[in-house]
Amino acid sequence: MYQSGFRKKHSTITAAMKVLNDITEALDKKQHCVSLFIDLSKAFDTVDHAILRQRLSSVGLSEHAVAWFVNYLSDRTQCTQFDGLRSVKLSVLNGVPQGSVLGPLLFTIYINNLDKNVQNAQLHFYADDTVIYCCASSLTKAFQNLQTAFNTVQHTLSQLKLILNTDKTKLMVFSKARNRPLNLSPITTCQGKEIEVVTSYKYLGILIDDGLSFKIHIQQLTKKLKLKLGFYFRNKACFSFEARRRLVSATFMPLLDYGDILYTNASAQCLRSIDTLYHGTLRFILNCKTLTHHCTLYTRVGWPSLVTRRLSHWYTFIYKAILGLLPFYLGIFIVQKCGGYSLRSR
Repeated sequence: MYQSGFRKKHSTITAAMKVLNDITEALDKKQHCVSLFIDLSKAFDTVDHAILRQRLSSVGLSEHAVAWFVNYLSDRTQCTQFDGLRSVKLSVLNGVPQGSVLGPLLFTIYINNLDKNVQNAQLHFYADDTVIYCCASSLTKAFQNLQTAFNTVQHTLSQLKLILNTDKTKLMVFSKARNRPLNLSPITTCQGKEIEVVTSYKYLGILIDDGLSFKIHIQQLTKKLKLKLGFYFRNKACFSFEARRRLVSATFMPLLDYGDILYTNASAQCLRSIDTLYHGTLRFILNCKTLTHHCTLYTRVGWPSLVTRRLSHWYTFIYKAILGLLPFYLGIFIVQKCGGYSLRSR
């Protein structure tokens, strides 16, 4: 089990990179991969305080420290206030405070043993975002391993008094096989409800499709960017050059940068649609004509092309892995080779 939520050197991108790398590696070995994206109902609000107290003791905290956390969680109330009106206060008997520093930490400790007794499957967590995936030489075997692992996880969830959201829990099949078996048994919950099979799923902000083409993700991204670009041009008279540059830098570029190292190998046709919108923002900044060449736009704004930008992010990512600034589960893929001779370049 890997937990990437709210930890130093970890992020949503490192978590997604780990999962996607494992799936890609399995496909390269001509294996099949079945992934189950688990959703929990009000995960932070259903934490049982008595079980949490036991979990805190089991990780090595002293009685005094556990008592401090018990005091921190006890005697809490909540209410709703709107337009000067306030509801009656109700006692909070379960859950950890959301929006706090300790809330995510306590929840992470609470579910830290969710992979207990799970075999032939891998789990990755980002707080309550959980994915279980199994890779095998046949789809039938992958489905069997996933069902066994899912049953074990459901049993642990029941012990922790966490509720599985069956409607939002989805199944994805990754396979290069042209003809898939038609008699595959569906993945079901312990109550017998069948998990829906989908061709795409939004995992940590990245739309993953079963072909790993990222075509759907890029299509959704372009829709968001078009809306922003339309707003920019409708109100361009309100902004100076520097204001336009800062506006794009603050509200447009973060959407482009998020997860770009994950879809950097998408088809040229998909990436071209993003380039077109990027060039449109540069024309907005410069307030120049539509036919202005993109090389001129890069020079005058002082920004590189998106290809160069993605490469820069990828090289930075690798450099962080070399320096040990990324999680260990990514650092193990960086192998430094040194020659037998003591040269200056070493």
